[in-house]
Amino acid sequence: MRVEAAMALSSLLKHQEAVVGFMRPGLGNVLKMYLKIMDEIDFEELVGALRIIVDTYEDEIAPYAVSLCTKLSEAYCRLIASNEDPEEADTEAGLTADGLMTAIRRVLNSISGKFPKIYPELEAILEHPIKLSLTEAGATSVDEGLSCIAELIYN
Repeated sequence: MRVEAAMALSSLLKHQEAVVGFMRPGLGNVLKMYLKIMDEIDFEELVGALRIIVDTYEDEIAPYAVSLCTKLSEAYCRLIASNEDPEEADTEAGLTADGLMTAIRRVLNSISGKFPKIYPELEAILEHPIKLSLTEAGATSVDEGLSCIAELIYN
């Protein structure tokens, strides 16, 4: 039920500018809800919905960047660990992994150059998932992993 509500919300954000303004004061609560749902399940639609929220509220993501990157990184590492055998690689899992790394990159892009004090913490959080994206098991998300490296280096 919460998943459907989260996806419906992201769909509204794509099409209704009034909803964007209405949601702005509760953004922190919405992001906490997404992070809680991500603890329970991992799948592409939920990650896609979160990407829409990050894109919509790009200028307001900074206070949530560390917690978002932490949860996204944990989900990415879990997914890669559960799908380590390339011979049995699940295409859907690969797409979800790529979506998670894309969401991480979008969070990094949203704070790009604006909040240098949180970059050391983000580097520590993202070190392991970025390394995983450069392995055979993380091959579907190598481009996004490299983009995250560039974002961290140049900011």
